[in-house]
Amino acid sequence: MAVNGSGQGRETCFLTYGRLTDITADFKRGHLFAYLEEKKNKAERHAIRNLLGVLAYRQQNDHQGALDYFNHILSPGEDPDNLNAMANRHFVMSASRGGIPTAAPDEPDLSTEEGKSAQARRYAEQAFALIDEKNNDAIDYGRSTRALELCNQAMKLAGHLVDLDERNDWKYLAGEASYEMLKKTMKTSETHDQAYQALDDAVRSFWTIAEHPSTDVNMKSSAWVRIGVIFHLASKWNVQIGDVSESLAECIDDPERCVRKARDIAPDSPQVLNYLALFRSQAGDVEEALMLYGESILLPSTKENFFAYSSRAELCLEQYKRAVSANAAIRRYLAQAKDDLEHILPKHESQLDYARLADVYLQMAKITVDSVTRRDFLIKALHNCFMSENCQRGNEQDQLHNVRGRCLCLLGQHRRARESFRRGIECERKSGWWGECRKLLADCEDQHRQGDEDDG
Repeated sequence: MAVNGSGQGRETCFLTYGRLTDITADFKRGHLFAYLEEKKNKAERHAIRNLLGVLAYRQQNDHQGALDYFNHILSPGEDPDNLNAMANRHFVMSASRGGIPTAAPDEPDLSTEEGKSAQARRYAEQAFALIDEKNNDAIDYGRSTRALELCNQAMKLAGHLVDLDERNDWKYLAGEASYEMLKKTMKTSETHDQAYQALDDAVRSFWTIAEHPSTDVNMKSSAWVRIGVIFHLASKWNVQIGDVSESLAECIDDPERCVRKARDIAPDSPQVLNYLALFRSQAGDVEEALMLYGESILLPSTKENFFAYSSRAELCLEQYKRAVSANAAIRRYLAQAKDDLEHILPKHESQLDYARLADVYLQMAKITVDSVTRRDFLIKALHNCFMSENCQRGNEQDQLHNVRGRCLCLLGQHRRARESFRRGIECERKSGWWGECRKLLADCEDQHRQGDEDDG
């Protein structure tokens, strides 16, 4: 989590991949402020303020603002021995003095309980910085693995020295890291052994939290949601589930039961409502899912429920594309998807949401008779493809290349369309999930074997 530095525990863990766009930085800042309010009396508040300080320094070049966050952490009554805050402050102060380094903070004495606790908190905060990435498309397997290693190091070093709340924070972080590792390995047979281990680790972490009577309500409900999602993914991708307790085994064949347990615990949680909506949509109950997304969006406990807007848009787009005809009743799905995506993208950039909005404009072009308007919709679709590709890891999404290729076909640019479909096939191959790009390429080649005189 430190802004910079070397030595044990001081690797750069946050915002190390270049400057964020202002939209993404503003989103992260807003998310962290909301999370800080939720965790204002918990140990995690120090990790959050460290991230806010790093964000102020790297994104805004606000040295004093960054120092204010780090000094707050180190103030009396907070955490005067916080190693990440000391390392961050040391770096910013050195940079502020024209690069003349100040004295680096001492390393903790690991022969003492105080030193072990300080070092363990350093590890846990760095894990938090790695895994608390709300644009989950940017979390790769390596980052998730490192986060899990840091959590395990923290637990081994001082899990017995910290209170229950802090220990549960570390366990939940470990569960999140394992969950991300599962998502990256479950789709291919070559990595099923890794997926099995990640699933087992994640369930054990979340179950420890879910069954403990003293666990924080929000964390307990979130743990139940995660278990439900994991069991659903295991069924979808044929990942084996190891031994679990009898009370949990009954949820393996009915993962939605986990989410309903979460709703009993936290009925006004936007996250729980969103995932219940997701399960309802997968069960085919589209109208109930839309109602739940709407309830989640209207809750006062969240400023902008980006997940709900994005998921509702995805569901509406799917419903539109499944329809036999684009009558007025069906077109309302397309209009809702467009409204939701255009509402959130100016505030929360996402490669998938840009690709979905591109698909929305493609669908609008296909039902438009006027040739000028039709072309305008296709140009807007291609613009959103460009925006998707320029997000972090954006060009790894097959949906982007799928939509771009179809737009180019409709514009008569068949050679470029085939190139896009080929890139989509490569993305599908890497993800282990074969979509439409192979068929789209074959159809394009069959229909345009005589060349592409109109590509110029």
